[in-house]
Amino acid sequence: MAQRPRGILALPIWQMTSGRVRQWALPLGAVTLALFWVLTLIIPYMSGRAGFFDPLEHRLLDVRHVLVGPRAAASDIVIVAIDDETLAAAPAELQSRRQLLARIISNIAQSDARALALDVLLADPGPALDDAALAAALGEIPSSIAAAARFGSEGTTADSIIWPQAAFGVVAEAGLVNLSTDASGTPRYAPLLIEVEGSLVPSLPLLATLSFSSENAVFGETQLTLGARDIPLDFGFNMPLRYLGPEGSVPTYSARDLISGTAPDALSDKLVVLGFSASAMGDRFATPFDENTPGMEVIATAISQLNGGETLRRNAQTRQWDAALAVALTLFCVASVLVWPLSRGVPVAAGFVLVFLASITLAFASGLWLSGALPLAAALPPAIAASGLRYMQENLQARKSERSVASLRQFQSPALAARIESDPNYLMEPIEQDLVVLFVDLTGFTGHSQRLGQDGTRNLLAMFHKLTAQTVEARGGSVFNYMGDGALAVFGLEPDRHKSYADDALASAFDLVHALSRQSLPQTPDEALSCRIGLHSGPVTLSRLGAQSHQQVTVTGDNVNLASRLMEVAKTEKAVVVASSDFATGLTDGGRRGSAYTTDVTIRGRDGRVQVLVWAADALERS
Repeated sequence: MAQRPRGILALPIWQMTSGRVRQWALPLGAVTLALFWVLTLIIPYMSGRAGFFDPLEHRLLDVRHVLVGPRAAASDIVIVAIDDETLAAAPAELQSRRQLLARIISNIAQSDARALALDVLLADPGPALDDAALAAALGEIPSSIAAAARFGSEGTTADSIIWPQAAFGVVAEAGLVNLSTDASGTPRYAPLLIEVEGSLVPSLPLLATLSFSSENAVFGETQLTLGARDIPLDFGFNMPLRYLGPEGSVPTYSARDLISGTAPDALSDKLVVLGFSASAMGDRFATPFDENTPGMEVIATAISQLNGGETLRRNAQTRQWDAALAVALTLFCVASVLVWPLSRGVPVAAGFVLVFLASITLAFASGLWLSGALPLAAALPPAIAASGLRYMQENLQARKSERSVASLRQFQSPALAARIESDPNYLMEPIEQDLVVLFVDLTGFTGHSQRLGQDGTRNLLAMFHKLTAQTVEARGGSVFNYMGDGALAVFGLEPDRHKSYADDALASAFDLVHALSRQSLPQTPDEALSCRIGLHSGPVTLSRLGAQSHQQVTVTGDNVNLASRLMEVAKTEKAVVVASSDFATGLTDGGRRGSAYTTDVTIRGRDGRVQVLVWAADALERS
């Protein structure tokens, strides 16, 4: 048995499926590239590495701080600030800063404070008596004092520690005051443990909290447990900082009042953070609420979080949620611009972004730091790229549609083409409508075509059809069909009850007769062209004829047949224009009507006689 040639069956299958492949190639390709882009961002983000979008994340974080507004500090944390007023009020015998510190710390202890966190780096030796006085004061109250880790040139690994003088280390625990800042210098994390030369060194906020609460610290991978409290941590034992508000959000008192006395009501049973806020003294940082916040207030904020204040959760689990949000937002945005037209898809995608931003702001109010920048960095570039592709695709489709419309207008009257363009379902169901119907055909066409030959006949018809379209459309009519040397036109396709379409149709008929009379054939230059026109009005059926793949709009009905038969009457009467009496009732132009005569005629295929108005050629010449 002969084998079927290979490929004969495969060709139709490929032709059948290639359209679907082309249809889905753009969406599938765009989604694949978008997911690949998202993965390149998510993988390093999940391991805690910095990304190019971090500055945006920090700006969005600041905005969330401001939108959510100030929060209350833990009730048992206060700040005592050595400010400009304190230095100005210091007596002569306390001009040494360590003597001043000793006096203030001693009075803090006598004010019944429970613990002290001294945010002052006592690394350099001072006069022996001053150091002894300060050490003695620190011994009066459970104290934690500042130390600082030195980091290498890359800024990621600590290689040494600046410790306080040994005399102070005997009476107080030393904790690191290093903060993790972003590129703009705003602290974002308070490291609770910092690895230095293979050992984990605790921070000042952690030591002060343990001294104050007498609780044990248990570190896990994502949290620190202090008694019954769980404090969320990010990678590297970093506690995300949740700023409370502008400077002074942690209750702050001037140390001036503690130079000569105590303040038991303000400091009793409190954890006191002591540091310098005087001009040009102590560290200062930009925060979401202030451009110039004392470093000791940032330390106090971290201590407040450890002692029952509101925390901010950002850890491995929230990063997983961030990754899921990045994938979801990317798919939503890309799908929106690919599935819907840009005019709808872009607003929908923008709506998704706004909902996302509102959601992470609400989450932040509940203490959850979800990334805003990662999903935006993941979603926006693919969405913009998909929008560009979609724009080009829609442009191509628009140009194709324009070409299709232009082609359609070549086969339909402009009014009808515009109607179908605005309403593709127009005439999907036939409708009945009152119209004025005009039929026209050339007089003596058979003889003309014999004399002209094929090319000449084609030119004659082109000229005739052009004149017909110009005269009909100039009066608001629509040419529906060209039938060799004839044409069918209608008036009143867009009904207006205040308008008489009979006058327009009759004027159009006269215009066409006059226009043809000015034309002649090369073979018979002295012989003007003429035509016969039939006019009738009444209900007709507008519908689409043909198969689903190829249709044309036409008018049918008995009134259409009658208008066509009137051209036979014109031939019999040796007239140019013949109109039915039904048509004549709609005329308001008495002048043109007066140039016709009325007669009763028989119509082929109809019973009885029909009254008509007849315009002969000489009557039209006088009009």
